[in-house]
Amino acid sequence: MHSLPAVSLSEISALAGCSVVFLPSDPSRTGRLAFWHPDGSSPPDGPGETGTLTVADADGLPYEVPARLLPVGDALPVLTRARASAGASAAVAFWGAAGLLALQFAARGLLLPGLSATDHDTWRSGPLTADDRTRIRTLAASMPPTAHAV
Repeated sequence: MHSLPAVSLSEISALAGCSVVFLPSDPSRTGRLAFWHPDGSSPPDGPGETGTLTVADADGLPYEVPARLLPVGDALPVLTRARASAGASAAVAFWGAAGLLALQFAARGLLLPGLSATDHDTWRSGPLTADDRTRIRTLAASMPPTAHAV
């Protein structure tokens, strides 16, 4: 039986103020989410591991920041709870909403099997209705720069 990692409310609250980006991998289930601060300060202690992340500044120039790296499965409970906190960054609110939308699709059985680009077994959402596609497009249009600054 799978169990969710225990993340305290104080850890969720601390991570809520960070920016966050998805670091893709193949297969996508091995991707991670990186929590970071645009000012370059260290993210809070908590679940996951520490690392560095290269992001772009307002002029498009790269710079490195310290980051807290969480696997998707560990980040999902953090994001879905943190998105509604008073101090949630726009990036946390976005990725929390994206996580909830994905969970809603899964709960409705909207999962199709497939293969990744490197022939790993994977799942994707579908078949989607016109309303589902509109929700995805609306969410994508709301993505703040700090949610895709990698």
